[in-house]
Amino acid sequence: MLFRMGYDLERFVGYVNEGLLCCVCRDVLERPLQAPCEHAYCSSCISSWLLHHHSCPEDRLPLDVSALKPLYRYMRNDLSRLQIRCVNAGQGCEVVCSLESMHTHEDECDFAFISCSNTGCPVQVERRGLEAHLSECSFRSRECPNGCGHTLHSIDQSQHNCVAELRTEVEMLRAEMLCKVEEVRREMESRLDSQRRHMVQKESQLKNEVEELKGQLSRVMCDMRALLGAERLRRQELTEAELEKRELLELLRNLQPTRSQRPAEQPARDQLQEDLHVESTRYQQREASVHASSLSLHSASHAAGPPPSPQLGEGVRKGSTRSLTLDCIKRKSREVTVI
Repeated sequence: MLFRMGYDLERFVGYVNEGLLCCVCRDVLERPLQAPCEHAYCSSCISSWLLHHHSCPEDRLPLDVSALKPLYRYMRNDLSRLQIRCVNAGQGCEVVCSLESMHTHEDECDFAFISCSNTGCPVQVERRGLEAHLSECSFRSRECPNGCGHTLHSIDQSQHNCVAELRTEVEMLRAEMLCKVEEVRREMESRLDSQRRHMVQKESQLKNEVEELKGQLSRVMCDMRALLGAERLRRQELTEAELEKRELLELLRNLQPTRSQRPAEQPARDQLQEDLHVESTRYQQREASVHASSLSLHSASHAAGPPPSPQLGEGVRKGSTRSLTLDCIKRKSREVTVI
């Protein structure tokens, strides 16, 4: 099997060393590799050979791909200094250069065939004639001369209808806009639903808080009414205590001993004065207690606490007891006066 992968020997100018020829294709080495037996090959040639054989194509010694290595440096230098004609010599290029710089020249050669840059054009022309071809290429594009803004190919210019093209473009824009509007509408509906659910939850929470505040306000009003009733009772007790105090003071003034009084009446009057003094002291203590209770009641009203109902009953009982004691003292005073 014969492989033609290297550089064509006829392209070279001057003598080419036999050691720079591929042992497979017999052309000048291209991307060379070397076997342990020192035979050299083109990399593509030896790779294709070893797919079907496992030996050197020159001496038939066993050979594997892993055993291949780069060409000796001095052989690479000799290879790069070889003079070669341009691949486009058949089109008229007369350039002869070293193998090392051959690829650089061919990439810029004016005689090389290249494809037309206009989309859809299948023509290949020489690089030097590309500009002339582009000026008359049927696939060249330019803007519509009627001002519709479309880019036209020369072959499509006769079939171009500005109104139809613009109508099509408007329809496409309209369809695209409708799609965007629909997307925005769905997004807004989703946001509104989310906000609506949030507002419903917030409304329910506020209703519960309002009901709780109403219950608290009702309890506070009940406590305030109870406190006001207790305050009225305490004020009434304080007024009664003041009146009884005045009566007791009047009795004390009336029972003061005079020179005209008999000695026999003195012990009874002394006992009665002592009782009045004790009772007056008790009334003063009771008045102070009622005043302190009134202050504590005001403090309790600010704290919205329930009134101390047992104390109210106690105050009533003490008031009735005080009235009985006062009546007894008055009776004794009358008896002493009579005597």
